[in-house]
Amino acid sequence: MAPTLPFTGLPSLEVFAVEDRSAQLVWRDLADGELGVVVDGRHSTLGPGGRVGAAEITGLEPGRPNRVDVTLDGRVFTSRTITTTPSLPGPPLARIATISDLHLGEAGFGLFKEMRESGTHDREYPLRCAQAAAREATAWGADLLVIKGDITELGQPDQWEQFDELLDSITIPVVAIPGNHDTFAKPGSLDATEELRRRGLFPETIQTRDLPGVRIVTADTTTPRHTWGRIRHIADSLCAAVDSDLPVLLLLHHHLETHHYPRIWPLGTPKRQAASVLAGLVAANPDLLISSGHTHRNRARLHESAVITEVGATKDHPGVWAGYAAHAVGIRQVVRRVAEPTCIAWNDRTHAAVGGIWGKWSPGRIGDRSFAHIWSRPPASPSRDAVAATLDA
Repeated sequence: MAPTLPFTGLPSLEVFAVEDRSAQLVWRDLADGELGVVVDGRHSTLGPGGRVGAAEITGLEPGRPNRVDVTLDGRVFTSRTITTTPSLPGPPLARIATISDLHLGEAGFGLFKEMRESGTHDREYPLRCAQAAAREATAWGADLLVIKGDITELGQPDQWEQFDELLDSITIPVVAIPGNHDTFAKPGSLDATEELRRRGLFPETIQTRDLPGVRIVTADTTTPRHTWGRIRHIADSLCAAVDSDLPVLLLLHHHLETHHYPRIWPLGTPKRQAASVLAGLVAANPDLLISSGHTHRNRARLHESAVITEVGATKDHPGVWAGYAAHAVGIRQVVRRVAEPTCIAWNDRTHAAVGGIWGKWSPGRIGDRSFAHIWSRPPASPSRDAVAATLDA
């Protein structure tokens, strides 16, 4: 077990994600017994307590604090106040989910002391966590799943075979882009662009797909044989892709650096490129939500009228997937932990990386993970029934 610093312990009970009427509760090191919650006098069972787990709390009121009593074997042992995100008018017009940094083929995690999974499992944790994330996102209602790079650890043939196993388990349409781990071009690795195109997932460097209420744009920001990203060479095409009457959800692998001298690892897209391209994107379409992976952490910030987020990996702490509910007037983001028991047990263990600092640094704040954003120029409301026809086109 990796040693941890004394100030890096995780809480026994935390609210990890909120939406307008629901929340995800995560627990660890609780006594055995039946865990439940009481909301507005109604008792609901969440499942067994014990070492670590996650469950959804429903029936919350939108846009305000909700008192929730948590029970063990029917007795209240603690309470939480959960502030939900506001409801946006009308039903969601489309739901999009993202996963990133799968690192299929990775055997262990950690910077100074590598952690390896113990016990016997039918699949290694990177594939198991990616499959669980996709299942949970589909159950959430996602119409489309976007995989934002670092699909494989080193682009080896057996790792791409694991990707095929993942794809075989997904029941909704998929779009994928490569990440730097897919394009290192190490001995024996396969060409990521060719592998994705062969599977019908990556026909162009920039892809667009219009759904009711939102345009999805994905772009390849990889720099062959390097970890950092680049974006200036596709700036004109990217600005043309986001130039739409629809708001845009722009999905990348590399984050856009905010400082001339990067302050975190890994390196993203240098600010000297990112700043000018970002200015052009906002000028082309003020209604943007830009989300990346790569950093394995959760963060959100505003840039003029655009929201820019980073979303963590599926396979290390906290182990997450992201959902985006597009409404006529705005969009909601929620980042949830992968709740499958063997996955959350592994991901919780990896909080101990870097002496436990990883467990404090990577999750971000709840506002980095869950929020509602209002567009500056909401589009007309199309029918929700048009989603399936658009995806099947």
